[in-house]
Amino acid sequence: MNTKKLSPYIFIFSLFLALSLTSCASQRIIDADAEPILYPAETYIPENFDWQEVQPGISRFDFSNPDFPIIYHAVRIDLTTPGLELVCMPDAPENRSRRVATSKFAAEQNCVVAINATQFDSKEIVGIHKANGTVLAEPVEKYAAIAFRREQNGEQGYSAVIFSEQKAPLFQEYDYAFGGFFVVLYDSEVIYDYIRRHTSRSGAGLSADGRVLYLLVAEGEHPLKSEGLSYPQCGEIFKAMGCTDALEFDGGSSSELCINGKSVLSYKPLVTQASSFGFTLPSPAQE
Repeated sequence: MNTKKLSPYIFIFSLFLALSLTSCASQRIIDADAEPILYPAETYIPENFDWQEVQPGISRFDFSNPDFPIIYHAVRIDLTTPGLELVCMPDAPENRSRRVATSKFAAEQNCVVAINATQFDSKEIVGIHKANGTVLAEPVEKYAAIAFRREQNGEQGYSAVIFSEQKAPLFQEYDYAFGGFFVVLYDSEVIYDYIRRHTSRSGAGLSADGRVLYLLVAEGEHPLKSEGLSYPQCGEIFKAMGCTDALEFDGGSSSELCINGKSVLSYKPLVTQASSFGFTLPSPAQE
């Protein structure tokens, strides 16, 4: 037997096996009673969130703990910031079936910050997606959503609200709406009734007045470096950041967060998304 000829095949098989095991590990399920013992809150929630300004009204925070291991990224957005504009993908009926990486969308729209949103299958977006007053994907009642309304009567920016269910009448007075899976923080109470699956996560939270938006993305595609978070852990982080309500968007390999048009993840996402949204600000020359 010629082992030299077989060695490339052995290498390919080993690589495939390693990738398969990594994929399974990124969906690790922890017993609910064991999770707070194995992963105390102090291993993934800092004493203080050291927010760093990206642009006026928008700040970021990056967390890592190799002993957990966990890496996540957060953005805080003052929705009343002058000149702030919400943009999304798709933005028109003819673009409903378009699949574009959040990073490409962010670069095309010159977003200061952008995140993936509503989940999707091979054919369509699954859940509410409303863009500038037009419903491009119908609500799915069992899922949660976040909705944005442009302020009127001289008020700056937007206000937002998180709904635990997607019911069509709820979105009538809102200009934008994006579906998620489920609420993880409601009225300042973390929701713990979920399977503790550790994986990549994308989510959004709101301050009590709906005028400050928090975005959170946890890395989980390379679990030896960062194994991701469970829903309750995300809820605890949102609460610690100052949110009263929060929901989870499409997670796993769809998770992506971009700042100034570029992904902040330590790896390149391998999928394209069907739904993303972000925010732009005028350049100094335009002000």
